[in-house]
Amino acid sequence: TGKPYKALVYMYFSGGCDSFNMLVPHTCSNDLYEHYLDVRQHVAIERERLLPISASGQVCSRFGVHPALSTVKTLYDDEDLLFFANTGALPYPMTKDEFYNYVAGQTRLFAHNTMSYDTERLDPYDDIIRTGVLGRMVDVLGRKGYNTASFALDRNSIALEGNPGESKPVTIGKDGLANIYLDPDVNNVFTKLHNKTESDSGIFGDSWSTSLVDSVLNTQLLHEALNSVGGAATSVNFPNTHVGSSLKYVSRMIASREARGADVDVFRVFAKRFDTHKNNNAEINQLFADINSSLRAFVDEMKSMDLWNDVTVIQTSEFGRSLSPNGSGTDHGWGGNYMLMGGSVKGGQILGEYPTDFTNGPLTLPRGRMIPSTPWEAPFQGIAKWLGIDASDMLEVCPNLHSFDSSHLIDPNNMFEGL
Repeated sequence: TGKPYKALVYMYFSGGCDSFNMLVPHTCSNDLYEHYLDVRQHVAIERERLLPISASGQVCSRFGVHPALSTVKTLYDDEDLLFFANTGALPYPMTKDEFYNYVAGQTRLFAHNTMSYDTERLDPYDDIIRTGVLGRMVDVLGRKGYNTASFALDRNSIALEGNPGESKPVTIGKDGLANIYLDPDVNNVFTKLHNKTESDSGIFGDSWSTSLVDSVLNTQLLHEALNSVGGAATSVNFPNTHVGSSLKYVSRMIASREARGADVDVFRVFAKRFDTHKNNNAEINQLFADINSSLRAFVDEMKSMDLWNDVTVIQTSEFGRSLSPNGSGTDHGWGGNYMLMGGSVKGGQILGEYPTDFTNGPLTLPRGRMIPSTPWEAPFQGIAKWLGIDASDMLEVCPNLHSFDSSHLIDPNNMFEGL
C-alpha cells in the first residue's frame, strides 16, 4: 500500500524463564546483591561474572546481564535494547493481601497452560474471546488499510488468533514451508473439486475444503515469494539450532515483504526448555548461549538489509521463576524481567520497577515469587502504537488496559523513538 514496512517478532521463552538470573542486581543502594546471594543460594551468579550495565531510576545504579548474553549487553549499551522489570500477567494492580484473596477464588496462577494462555491473550475477563494480543493488533491494522501477515514458527499460538473472518495466521514448521506437489492434471481441477457440490452443501465440508484450498494456495504463493529473494539464503550464518533456524526463516520472510506486498508482519518464535526444575544454571547457560548467538545473527542480518529500525523484538515467557532454589533448579514464579529490542527502541534503560527487596518486600511472596508491578499491557500498548494503532483502538488490543492507571503503565514515547 506504500505504507512504511514494520515487523514485530514475538520471542516466547517456553517453560518460565529464570529472568532474575538474566538481569541481576550489581551495584545497589541497599545491598540488594547481597540479598540476592542469600535468597538464590547456589543458583546465584557471582558478581565478577556478570556483564555490567548502567541504569537510572532503579534501586541499583548498575545491573548485571547473564554472562552468556554478550549480545544483549552490546545492544543495551548501544541503546537498542531495554528491559521491563518485574512484569507479568495481571488482572489488576495487586498487593499481598489482594493476592491471597485472589488465589482463594481461583487456581490459574503458576501453571504453564493457564499462565501461557493469560500472557499470550492479555484478556483476563474474556472481553474478546478466543483471540490473542498479536491477532487483535493485526485485525485493527487490517481494518486501517494495512496489508498484514502473521506467522507462527514451529507451532501455532493463541497469541496470533484474531477475530473469525479477519486475520489468518500461517503456521510454518521448524524446517520451513512444506513442499506441496500436485500432479498437473490434479492441479488444474483442484479448486473445482472443492467447490460446493450442492446448493445446500454442509458447512463442515465447506469449511474443510476452504481451509485446504487456502493452505495449498498460500503455501505456493509463499514459496514463490521466497524464491524471488533467493529462497533460504542469508548474508549472515545463523546457528543450526531451533531458535537460530527460526530467526533465519523470519529473516527470509522479511526479505520477501515486497514480493508479498506486506506492510506489517508479525512473527511468533518459540524457544523451548526454559522449565528449569533441575540443573538450573547449566541449562540456562546453554539456552542463553543459543539465544545470544541467534540474536546476534538476526540483528546483523536486519542491519545488512537496512531494516533494523523497522523491526522490533519483544521477548516474553509465561512467568518468571522462584528466586529460592528447589534442589538444583527453581520453581514456577510470577513476575519476571523481559527484553525489548530494535533500531527504533529507546534502549539503554530499565522500565518499570525492579524489586527493592527479595525477602520481605511489598510484592515478595513465599519462596521468592514476585507479584508483578508492571502488567503486560504496558509493553504491548507501546508496541501497538509503534505499529500504527491509534489510542481509539487500544482497548481492542488490550481489553484490560482500563484496570491500570498511569503509575502501572509506560508512556510509549519512553519506549520508542519518533512516535
